[in-house]
Amino acid sequence: MTIAPDPTVAPPVDLAKPQADLRDKLAPRKMHYARAELALALPDHLALREVPLTPDPLEALANAVADVREELGESADVMLDLVPVAPNRVSSRRRRLLAQARRNPSNGPAIPGMPQQRTNRFGFDLGAVMSEIATEMKGNQGGGGARQRHHHQQRSLRVADMKAAMGKLAPGAEPVFSMQLLVRTCARDEYRARMLLDQVLAALEPWSGDNHLRPVGLHLGVTRVRSDHWLYRRKFDRRFETGLFVPRRHSWVTAQEIAGLLKPPTKHNNAPNITRSGGVVPPPPAALPTWTGQKGLLPLGWVSKSGGGERLAGIPLKYLLFALFLGKSGFGKTEMSLVQAIALAHNGFGVLFLDPHGDGWTRARPYLAHKELADRIWEIDLTSPELDKMVGSWNPLSMERRRESEIPDIVQYIVTGFAAALNWSDSAGRAKTILTRAVESLVYLSWHVCRAGQPDLAPTVFQIRTILTDAVWRTNVLPYLPKDIRDFWENVFPSYSKEAVPVVTNIIERLSSSNAIKAFLGSSRSTYNIRHAMDTGKIVFVCPAGTGDVDRIISSLLIYDLFRAGLSRRDTPPDQRRDFYTFIDELTSVDGASKGTLAQITEQLRKYNVKLLAMTQMAQRLSATTRQGLLQNLSLLSTTASDVDEATLVTRRWGKKVSPDTIVQLNRYNYVMSVTLDGGTSDPFRVRGASVEDLYGEYFRPQNEEWLARVIDENLQRRSVRDILTDLRRLDLKLRQFIVTLDVPPDDDDPADADEPDFDEAAPADGEGPGGLTDGKVSAGGPAKPRVHDSEGTLISGAQPDAADETPNNVHPINPHQNQSRLG
Repeated sequence: MTIAPDPTVAPPVDLAKPQADLRDKLAPRKMHYARAELALALPDHLALREVPLTPDPLEALANAVADVREELGESADVMLDLVPVAPNRVSSRRRRLLAQARRNPSNGPAIPGMPQQRTNRFGFDLGAVMSEIATEMKGNQGGGGARQRHHHQQRSLRVADMKAAMGKLAPGAEPVFSMQLLVRTCARDEYRARMLLDQVLAALEPWSGDNHLRPVGLHLGVTRVRSDHWLYRRKFDRRFETGLFVPRRHSWVTAQEIAGLLKPPTKHNNAPNITRSGGVVPPPPAALPTWTGQKGLLPLGWVSKSGGGERLAGIPLKYLLFALFLGKSGFGKTEMSLVQAIALAHNGFGVLFLDPHGDGWTRARPYLAHKELADRIWEIDLTSPELDKMVGSWNPLSMERRRESEIPDIVQYIVTGFAAALNWSDSAGRAKTILTRAVESLVYLSWHVCRAGQPDLAPTVFQIRTILTDAVWRTNVLPYLPKDIRDFWENVFPSYSKEAVPVVTNIIERLSSSNAIKAFLGSSRSTYNIRHAMDTGKIVFVCPAGTGDVDRIISSLLIYDLFRAGLSRRDTPPDQRRDFYTFIDELTSVDGASKGTLAQITEQLRKYNVKLLAMTQMAQRLSATTRQGLLQNLSLLSTTASDVDEATLVTRRWGKKVSPDTIVQLNRYNYVMSVTLDGGTSDPFRVRGASVEDLYGEYFRPQNEEWLARVIDENLQRRSVRDILTDLRRLDLKLRQFIVTLDVPPDDDDPADADEPDFDEAAPADGEGPGGLTDGKVSAGGPAKPRVHDSEGTLISGAQPDAADETPNNVHPINPHQNQSRLG
C-alpha cells in the first residue's frame, strides 16, 4: 500500500479559511493504491477450472467493483495481457513433459490434480508387481484372451498417463497464450483501496481448479513481499500504464480455461453496473457516407465503423423525401432535428421548424446568429403574452400580391383549417356554411381595398365576428360582394336561428384570448409568407404555445397554408424549385388539427421539393390517414426507446430484424433507424446521437443574439403586440369609413354593354320635385334610387338632414359614386 505522489506545487500559505464547498478543490486529498500481480500457483501444464459461460462468470467481477465511487476518484482496474505462444514451443514443451513422465512415472498422477501413485523407497510399487504375477498365472490357465485384455488395459493406462503428464497442453489444446494479469485499485483511504483489491481477487476464485491464481511476491517466511513493496512498485506501475509485457515463467494458459475473462458480459450477467448493448442490431450499411459538413448530406449521428471506433454518418439529400422520428420524450428526437436543421440552414437550404414551446429555437438561436444567415432568418414567437413583445404578422385573408383567381383556394384552406381544429364533422354543415360565407365576403372585401392601394385596411379573421354580429357594418360591405354572396346575407342568413352565429364566433373569441396570437393574426398586412420563404430559402422558426384549442387552430392553419403554398409551386419550372425542409415537433398535436393535410403533404408535395421531417412520441396516436401516408412514403425511419407496443409497430416495418426488446432497452440519445440509399431501404442500424454543442461548437455566438433579434425585426417588419392590438380595435371603423368611398363594381346581372343603369339616365336634376316620391323615385339631393325589393316598404333616403341634426354614427352619407341599386 502506497501513497501516490502529488505532482502539484504547494500554494503559498493563505490564512483565510476556505469555504466548505471549496475545500476539496483547494486542498486535494492524496490517493492510495493497492497492487497485485497474479500468476499460476502450480506448474502451468495443470489447468485452471474451465468456468461455464452460463451463468456469466463476469457477474462476480462486476459486483466486486460495483461500489467503486468514481466521483471521489476511486478506481479498480484489471489488466489481462496475452501473447500467443508459437506452436513449436508448445510441441517442445509436450516432449519435455512426456520424457519427464517416462523417466519417473511415479511422480505424475494418473489424473491431473489427483494424489501421486504410492511407491516404496526402491522406486517400484509392490502391489503392481504382485498383481502382474497373478495375472500371468491366471493367463497360463485361461488362455490368450486374458493376455489380450491385459494388453488393452495397459495401452489405455499409457494413454491416460500421457494426458496426465501433459495436462492441458495435450494435443488439441491450441491456442496457447503467455499471460500477464495485473490488478490495481485506488481510493482516498488506504484500507478501502485494500478492500477493493481483495474483492477483485475474491471474484477470480471461480477459476481455481487443478491450478489456481495467486499474487506474485517474495516469500520471507513470516511475510511475503508483493507488488505494493517499493522493490516492485515502480516496475508494476510501468507495466500497468504502458502495457509492457513481462510475463512470469510457467504462465501459459489455453483459450478454453480463460474464455470467461476474454468475452464481454452477456445477457446472463445481471449486475446493475454493466453497460448493456441493447440487443442485436445489424451493422450500418457500408454505402452510408461519412458527414463532414457536405452540402448534399443530412447528418444522422455516430455509427460504428469497421476496425473499431465511430464515424459521423449522413444520408444523401437526394434520397430524402420524408422522415419520421419516434420514441420517448427527452430521448433525443428534437436534438437530432436541431442538428439537421442547423446543418441545412448553414448550407443554404430553406427550413421551417414548427417548435411548440420555443425550446428548440432558444437552443438553436446562438448557432444561427451569423452575418451570412441574418437576412434569411424569421422568428414567429407565440409563447409570450407581453404587450411589448415584437411579433411578425400573418393575415390569411390579405389579398396583397395575390390574384383574384386565388380567392376560392384561400377560402377553402381557412375554413378547412378552422373546421379541422374544432373537429367539425359533416353534422356541422350550418356552421361551416356561415363560416364559409363570412370568410368569402371578407376575402372579397380585402381584394377591393388592396386593389385600391390600402392593404393596411385589409380585414383579418377577427372581422368574422364583425360581419356576423354588426348588421350596419355588414350592410355597408354588401354592395362590394358578388351576387350569390349578397343573396346569402339578404335571404338565407336571416332565416338562421340566433344560436347558429355563436357557434362560429366562438372560434374568434378563443383566438382573442391570447395576446400573442391576436397580434399574429390581427394585423392587416402579412409579413409572414411561406411561399416566399420556400422560394428564397428562408430559415423560419414558428413557436406556438403548444397547448389548447387556440394553438391547434394556429397549427392547422399553418400546416394547410404550407400545403397550399407547396401546391402553388406548380407555376415554377421543376428545375427552379428550391428544396424546402419542414420540421414538425410534437406531430400528434398537429395531426389532430390537420385532418389529413399531413398525409396529403407526403403524397403530393414530393414533386414540388417540399420535404417533411416529423417527430412524435407514439405513431399509434396519429390518425390512420397520417400514419399510413407517412409510413408508405418514408425515406428515414428512426426510433429511440419506447414501450413494447410501439416498438412492435416499428420493428414490424423492419421485418423483425430487430426485436422489440432491443428498442425498449435503448439508452437516451441512442437510435435505431433505417434509411433509403441507392440500393433501396437499408437494414436497421444503431446510431448514437450527436449533440448541437459537439458538432457546432465553433458556430456558437451567444453575443450576437441581441443583434439577431433586431435583424429579425427588420426582416419581418415586426411590431409590438400593443401597437397591433391598438390598430385592430380601430380597424372596423376605419374599414367601414373607407369602403363607402370606393366605386361599387358592376352588378352581376347588369348588361355588359351598359355604362350606366337606366334609372340614372332618367334621374331628375338636383332639387327637382317637392322632396317626395315621383314615379317611384326619391327626389332628394342625389340621384334617385329604386327600392331594394319590389314590395312596398320604407326607403333609405339620401337626403341630408337639417343642419341642426347630426348624422347618426351608424349611418354614412350616400356616396354619389356607388351603384345605388345595391344599397341595402
